[in-house]
Amino acid sequence: MLIVLLLLAAPALSFAAPIYSYDFEDTRTLAEYDGLSFTSAEPEIVSPGAGGSEHCLRLQTPEPAKYCPMSINVPFTVEKNLVLSFDYRAVSDPEPDGNYVGILFFDANGKQFGRFDHRFSDQWRHAEVPFGSLGTPNEGVLDVGLELVRLNLYGRADEDGAMMTVWLDNISLEARTTEGVLSDTVQTSWANPPLLCWGATEGVSRLEYSRSPDFPEDETRTAETKWGFFMPERPLDPGEWYWRVWVQTPLSEGWGTIHRLEIAEEAHTFTTRAIDPDAIEAMERPRLIDVEKARAGADLEAMVAAARSEAEQPIPDDPPIFTEGDPRWGEWIDWYRDVHGGITSRTGRRLEIMAQRAAITGDEQVRDWTLELALAVASWDPDGGSAVHRGDIGAQHVLRGLNTAYDVLHDHASEEDLATIREAIVARAEDFWDTLCPLRGDPQNNHTWLRALALGQSGLVLIGDHEDAPMWAEYARQLYLGQFLAGMGFQGDNNEGLSYWSYGLSFIIEYADMMLTVTGIDLYQHPWLNQTARFPMYCAPPGAWGVSFADTGKPNHGIKGPYSQSYVGRLAERTGDPYALWYSGRGPIEGLMPRPPVDIPQSIHYRFIGLGIANTSIVDGREGVTFAMHSGPFWAGHQHADQNAFVLHAYGEKLAIDSGYYDWYGSPHFKQYSIQTMAHNSVLVNGEGQAAMTDGADGRMAAWFDGLAHNWMVGDASDPDLYGGKLTRFDRRTLFVKPDLVVIHDLLEAPEPSAFQWLLHTVAPIEAKEAARSVEVASGEAAMSVKFLRPETIAMTVDDQYPVHPYDGYGTVPIPEDELAEEWHLTAEAEPATERQFLAVIDVRRAARQPASIRQIECEGGVGLQAARDGRRTTVLLAPDRLPAALASEHLAGVGEALAVTTEDGGLASACAINAGEMTWRGEPLLRTDAHGADMSLLVTEAGWIAQVALPDDASLLLPMVEGRVLVDGRPADARQRDGMLALSLRAGQHTIAWGEAPEQALPHVLEPIEIHVGDRSAGR
Repeated sequence: MLIVLLLLAAPALSFAAPIYSYDFEDTRTLAEYDGLSFTSAEPEIVSPGAGGSEHCLRLQTPEPAKYCPMSINVPFTVEKNLVLSFDYRAVSDPEPDGNYVGILFFDANGKQFGRFDHRFSDQWRHAEVPFGSLGTPNEGVLDVGLELVRLNLYGRADEDGAMMTVWLDNISLEARTTEGVLSDTVQTSWANPPLLCWGATEGVSRLEYSRSPDFPEDETRTAETKWGFFMPERPLDPGEWYWRVWVQTPLSEGWGTIHRLEIAEEAHTFTTRAIDPDAIEAMERPRLIDVEKARAGADLEAMVAAARSEAEQPIPDDPPIFTEGDPRWGEWIDWYRDVHGGITSRTGRRLEIMAQRAAITGDEQVRDWTLELALAVASWDPDGGSAVHRGDIGAQHVLRGLNTAYDVLHDHASEEDLATIREAIVARAEDFWDTLCPLRGDPQNNHTWLRALALGQSGLVLIGDHEDAPMWAEYARQLYLGQFLAGMGFQGDNNEGLSYWSYGLSFIIEYADMMLTVTGIDLYQHPWLNQTARFPMYCAPPGAWGVSFADTGKPNHGIKGPYSQSYVGRLAERTGDPYALWYSGRGPIEGLMPRPPVDIPQSIHYRFIGLGIANTSIVDGREGVTFAMHSGPFWAGHQHADQNAFVLHAYGEKLAIDSGYYDWYGSPHFKQYSIQTMAHNSVLVNGEGQAAMTDGADGRMAAWFDGLAHNWMVGDASDPDLYGGKLTRFDRRTLFVKPDLVVIHDLLEAPEPSAFQWLLHTVAPIEAKEAARSVEVASGEAAMSVKFLRPETIAMTVDDQYPVHPYDGYGTVPIPEDELAEEWHLTAEAEPATERQFLAVIDVRRAARQPASIRQIECEGGVGLQAARDGRRTTVLLAPDRLPAALASEHLAGVGEALAVTTEDGGLASACAINAGEMTWRGEPLLRTDAHGADMSLLVTEAGWIAQVALPDDASLLLPMVEGRVLVDGRPADARQRDGMLALSLRAGQHTIAWGEAPEQALPHVLEPIEIHVGDRSAGR
């Protein structure tokens, strides 16, 4: 009872004087300060100090270094409630992401105990480090009574080193309870209820969460848990929350860090029931495999034969650890290929498949082979070459193999053999737990997904046989709900591109299937997982090359649709998505019919990742054109420095590509080229690109509008972290007049005169005509012309070489020259200026057609251009900035940010108005609205007129008057006339208006029956 009262009251306790305290207000020489020593950093007492005090200690590195250290050499004995507190500032040049101020205590034997999570800041920060929160990087044991002899306080830069300056003040080590320091970091939860995680603790932890950092009693919710994580049962109000944990351990007690959590307004509210350990413990073995379902239609004899063939293969010895200079491998990547992949991953997968075959066939000999292999793998050192910290991909295969073998052999093997396998599982699962709780790294990175899959599987398999198993299983469920699925976006998107979407999806499907089989929990109803089968359909329509900004493959532009049909088919079956079923190429399944995607939008804006994809057809890429641009947050490690970059594909061919290879993560080609801005269709400043792999170096899709005939995007890459302050503005405005014209208008500003380089990468030779400021590219069945209307003077260079040669997959063998993907690279450079505009017009066509004639035209209030070919003429007017302006050319006029009209043989074919209020063509009004900043795409068809409009507010809308009926969003609407125009009152949002003699026939999904082919198979009519 006394312990409970202490927990609830959490009183401040009184303790003895500090073991040591340094406030540096005594300006003696540093040599007179007892216990302080300095090695590679230059120390000095300077003014001012933290919180307005007069002095502090400053440490500086005389040259670029990884460490900027000081030591306090004061021995002491560990007692309960010791807290190290200090104030710090820290800066570096350069400023690589991840610099931190670290703490390491040492005992007399050199064992270390530390904490490394205090990020650099140019503002004073206060840190409190309870001894109970210290970790050990070299297997030390921290306990009351241990003698410690030294503390190192240091700044830490990345492997390349940096010039560092670290200021320290008010360093104190004393015994007291902690009150908790308000964190500077605000974490965003895209799941509601959110997952709160603080790591493993001993005994019961008391959690408080509140809308106030003061935690007033009447506004604070509490929970007690023996686990180091918690998820409320119901969603919380969106907005900022604060949470802290009172922890009582043998080493310390008190309130931990006050965490700040922003629950996003649109956070996913999908949740499931918790895992029921009692129900799982009562299940028959095996738990992971539905044997009856797996046996249906299976060739059991063939499975036994395959198992026999596997059993005849030798069982590898314990995978060795990588050591420098070992003659078996030249570099670490060679070890990774041969040992991590060739032994660890392969053997773990081999064991899992063998165990599955044993369960499905029920063959006693296959079970014996499984046991033999499982015992061999169980004998491997869990801290050896197959350990999770040496390579989590292979380690999870090993753990999953052991899990499956244990589950299948549970009712057949001896208790002694089961105990051997179980001990191996527990040792490895505990290592996985340590990497996941609390979660480190980005939840968008698939490595955490695979680790959580393996840990959750261990939990489900060992429930009833190991006390921590329910915790592992439940934490994996909460990770998937609270971090992974919610952290990917709202439309099934993936920030790491198509290739890693497919790879990571394998783990998500495995986990979701396992949960459905073992617990009956259906994760396929989660909004992200329910929609994600359409991601490849939009990125890589059948017959089209894939849009994939991020690490993709060899080369990065090598994916062609339809892509990953197996996974898409599995998702279609589980989610009931008929469009995904069509894309997968499968026929009807259990009453679900494949459905061609003719009646859904052909384009999409993945707003969470900042990816806009404008397709003219997602049914057949050989007949369509795709223009895409990326400008969004940096989420995880497989993204590139490609903000405001675009790609362009047409008629089954590549025109503008993402350059380079993904040979392996961290290769010279990877680090120095493929992830860098120079490999993308973006802009360099003085030859330098954007920050790569840097948290906070974010782009932003500032505007998106898509209609049947037009697409408008604005990418904003002005974040100062992107170009290191070299740019103050980079807006890229793009107008796609479907299907054959792309206008790219870049607005650039810099704090000092700078040379800007506009980049274009292709897979076909680039013919540059510098005098004409134009470029020609013919790529198979497609071609494009690029005309630069601004600037008036531009220098062009073209080359066909990679600056760094890629390797042939994992290893250090270069790709042979004759096997290297051919690429050409254009750099269009403008003279130095503080403000610069690039206005590029791209004519997209089939290679057999003649190029369009592109010219600049007079435009009052902005810039105008015209493109003409074969009786088709498009006029575009652009405001000089992001604000609407009064624009006027010979025939086109209005108020907006962009206006466009296309005619066929002199007759109106389509019109577009962006951020507009009115528009006329040849004196005839096409649009009037009292909305401030409306977007409209208008298309004229034989059956009627179609207008797609986006209104920021409720508004009246006036459109050209055409006799007939009116449909608004597919429903009949009353037509009114005003000033000779069709007048409508509409709510804010996007609407589709069709009017004329047969408006329903004008809508895009009303087509004559056509037969659709995916590959060589017909998907029906």
